[in-house]
Amino acid sequence: MSTTLTWTRARRIALRAQGMGRARRSDPPTTASSRSALARTLERTQLLQIDSVSVFARAHHLPVFTRTGRWDPSVLERAVRPGPRRSLREGLAHEAAFVTPDIHRLLAFRRRAVSEKDWGALRDIAVSSPQLFPQIREVVADIGPVSAAAASKHLGDTERGEGWGWRRTETQWAVEYLFRTGELDCVGRSSQFERLYSLSTDDHPAPDVHPAQDEAASLRELVSRAARSLGIAEIGSLADYFRLRVRDVAPAVQELLAAGELQEVEVSHPAGTRRMLLHRDAPGPAPLRVAALVSPFDPIVFHRPRLAHLFDVEYRIGIYTPAAQRTTGYYSLLFLLGDVIPARVDLRADRARGVLEVQGTYREPLPHLPARQRPPDAAIVEALTAELWRAARWQGLEEVEVRTGAGTGELSTALAEFAHR
Repeated sequence: MSTTLTWTRARRIALRAQGMGRARRSDPPTTASSRSALARTLERTQLLQIDSVSVFARAHHLPVFTRTGRWDPSVLERAVRPGPRRSLREGLAHEAAFVTPDIHRLLAFRRRAVSEKDWGALRDIAVSSPQLFPQIREVVADIGPVSAAAASKHLGDTERGEGWGWRRTETQWAVEYLFRTGELDCVGRSSQFERLYSLSTDDHPAPDVHPAQDEAASLRELVSRAARSLGIAEIGSLADYFRLRVRDVAPAVQELLAAGELQEVEVSHPAGTRRMLLHRDAPGPAPLRVAALVSPFDPIVFHRPRLAHLFDVEYRIGIYTPAAQRTTGYYSLLFLLGDVIPARVDLRADRARGVLEVQGTYREPLPHLPARQRPPDAAIVEALTAELWRAARWQGLEEVEVRTGAGTGELSTALAEFAHR
């Protein structure tokens, strides 16, 4: 007989599995508190998705703030540097991400698959410039850590091709390939946010382990970790967590069900009951006292179908939409209040003026959520104001400035009035 959970309880389990619900820091952080905050976050999330947009704060800095409050992101930069205290690696997990050493090891089968894949661009390079790969290895060994652009310049390769989008030189394509295969290691980022590469020193898998066995074992462990991090999820979300295919993770899900690590449950929903998978170590569904900004690249919400099914929110980021067609700003962050996401805000840090600009404050429609479960506007505005001031201080800003008027959202006037009392 299947266990049935309410929609509210499912949301609470999901949020607590991701580390939400604990007290968050408002005071200035220390190095020790920041290291602890980063470790506590990664214990729950396993990864931090990387994004270069810094209009407010970088996407990989926000999940720690969301869960623990004010922290010093410089501890993340130090955690990636090579050496005995290195605790994170950059790799392709959920897109580009900082991952724990365990996750990096478990994704070795993906790097091996890339090395065996026939990239069209690389095939052409191998024919036209067979000496390029040895030259890149020599450049990285001699002058690394080095960016792909710097390596390309060093080799006198400046031809970027035609068209738009990823216009790279042959050297840059080759460097990207060597990184994806694991032959090059990313050991940090430049001031322009370019990857800096060194030759990898990774250990190779044991020779007596067959690649297929290694992949199957890794897939099972990755699914297990995704399930633990999500608490409760549909199979599509389990696969998406590390950007795996549903058909590849389905056997692992069946094994975990047979072992009792996963349990099929039914979640009641106004649009119809949903069958989901509950991890045996999932936290209980106790109510949450939390008000926090959430990045669109946070593991809580980065699988958009999960965001819609579990939180009743449809999200499309505005940075890829022409300005005239944006409805909720350029890079809006979601605002979590309790176990509901009732609003989103479009933020910009004007560091020259020391001001956190709130360029838009938008109410979420929440079409399926019963009216009695929706926070009133006054409660949203009061909690959001406190969170915006915490965010401003975290970013070293002294003022919060709320824009109002056409296009700034349904909550902007009320927020402006409350924030400046």
